Amino acid sequence: MTNSLPKVEAFLSALQEQRFFKDAATSGSVLWYIDFYQKRAPSRRMAFRASGFILLFLSISLPFITQLSPAEWQAKVASILAWLIALVAAANAFFNWQKAWQLYTQTQLTLQLALSEWELRTAEARAAATDEEGVKLLQDALQKLAKTVSEAVSNETAQYFEGVKVPNIHNHQK
Repeated sequence: MTNSLPKVEAFLSALQEQRFFKDAATSGSVLWYIDFYQKRAPSRRMAFRASGFILLFLSISLPFITQLSPAEWQAKVASILAWLIALVAAANAFFNWQKAWQLYTQTQLTLQLALSEWELRTAEARAAATDEEGVKLLQDALQKLAKTVSEAVSNETAQYFEGVKVPNIHNHQK
């Protein structure tokens, strides 16, 4: 026995025409946002881990490399290594790779879970006793999905820009 709910199917069919439910190639769709974060998180993770390893390696090896250098080069070698340590530390702080990696991963997972919940609610709506009950379930689920996606993306963007620190040159000119 098939439970055919024409209003539920019409509602779902109409949603498929909306950009929000298109494929990963359509800017602004849920799948596009998931893909956006999924593609960018690994490079931030690699940059964070590589810079951390380089900082650790250079910091620990500074005295050894300096001592292995000829006496007349030791000051220059130490200076170059210290400059490299400062450069890597500054790049890591400026680009905030750890926070970007964390935010991208967290947002991607939030969006994937929201989409999974939406899929469960559509199955629930298709199994509803009446068309009206099914449509109501879909309306509530759609509202929740849209809110979750909007909040997740907005939160990630706000936290990213909150972490960007532009030097204030006016404080240094006193």
